Amino acid sequence: MKKSAILSAAAVLCLTVSAPSQETGEIKLASPYIDPVRGFSLRPPVDTIRSRATSPNRLVVWTRRQSPRAPILWRLSVYGRTDDTFKPGGNLLAYSRTLVKRLAKIEGFKAAVPRIVDLAGTKAINLRGLTAGKAKFWQRRVWVYLREDKFLEVRISGPVSEKEKLDAIATAVLKTLKITDPKDARKRRKADLARGAELLKKLTDKKLTGALDNKDQWFLYRRGEQAIGFMLQKETVSVSANKSGCLIKSWIMMKLDGKTLKLRREMFTTADRSAETWLESGRVESAGGNVVMEEKGTKNDSKIDCRIIVGKKTITNKPATAPKDNYLPRAMAWLLRRMVNLKQPASYAFATYNGRTGRFNLRTFTVVGPDEIEVGGRKVRAIRVTDQLTAETQAADMWVDSDGKLLIMNAADGLTMEIASENAVERRFAQARETIRTMGQ
Repeated sequence: MKKSAILSAAAVLCLTVSAPSQETGEIKLASPYIDPVRGFSLRPPVDTIRSRATSPNRLVVWTRRQSPRAPILWRLSVYGRTDDTFKPGGNLLAYSRTLVKRLAKIEGFKAAVPRIVDLAGTKAINLRGLTAGKAKFWQRRVWVYLREDKFLEVRISGPVSEKEKLDAIATAVLKTLKITDPKDARKRRKADLARGAELLKKLTDKKLTGALDNKDQWFLYRRGEQAIGFMLQKETVSVSANKSGCLIKSWIMMKLDGKTLKLRREMFTTADRSAETWLESGRVESAGGNVVMEEKGTKNDSKIDCRIIVGKKTITNKPATAPKDNYLPRAMAWLLRRMVNLKQPASYAFATYNGRTGRFNLRTFTVVGPDEIEVGGRKVRAIRVTDQLTAETQAADMWVDSDGKLLIMNAADGLTMEIASENAVERRFAQARETIRTMGQ
């Protein structure tokens, strides 16, 4: 259970578990990292930390450490490359030989004879070699040809003594690489953002109030057939700082991998999004000790302030300016399925604030269309929608009824959230109400 993920404003299924793994031989890979604008996706290794701290042309990097403060063991990076010395339709093998000489001269990277391989539906230059200097590193660099003079380089770098292991990791990751058309992705994103902005522009107090469900909403969390937790959500009309809006409260308890998560949320927003507050307080209990966390934020007009506490550490983010047209408050994120037109398949894109990074994510909500699912042992007609919390992650699949009531959510990490009665929750978790009481009303 990753502490850094506990207080994310995303759907709870993505908060409480480590990324799912996919076995490739002995190499375990996490869920896909997706970059539609640059046109690629891949599965990085598990137990790595992703960062966008870039050097020139580096798009993303994953690092592996034995512990958070330990030295970096190895890095997996993806770079965007443009080289006008390569002409479309040119001889890739001849170019690769020139590339090897250039890398040796400029970067001190000495590679063995290059190989041209088939990868992700295109051709790629496969290089293995050592860096220069006192501290030599073994590297595998794979230049994947995209189009014209554009390449995507996937590189792994680490100790020479670990080269067989690093090579195996790179091979496993490269098998998952997919190349997509970034032009189509940019076109879709532009249309989705316009659709999302139009939805928010037309939102009124009456429409926001009409999207609320005044009944208690209970859900069970499952991993496979095992119930591992529950959630209660309440939605009401409320007033904050003399402004009328909606207030959403939720209480979550989940037991997984020997740890117990307790999370309470309170989120308020006005229909015009001029005022917003949120408070997320969590506690992770385990045999190794308990960790208490809190995230508190406010939005006045376009200014967002946010503070995070993890244990004894307090982080105050720099004030952020919310995008005017597409900013989606946290409370509204839980109402999207009742705000959109469920009869018309379409995607809506929004900017959501990430308190952990102090930046904004691109969230895309899609109405797929009618479907049939099994709920409580019986088949029911439903509408399938998807919710992609960031542009880099897989979307969660959800099924709702014609009024937008959530029936089932399947997250990419393998967890399922399913609608339930209070009695059904208490049959599995007899102390559910008491647990909620201890978290605060």
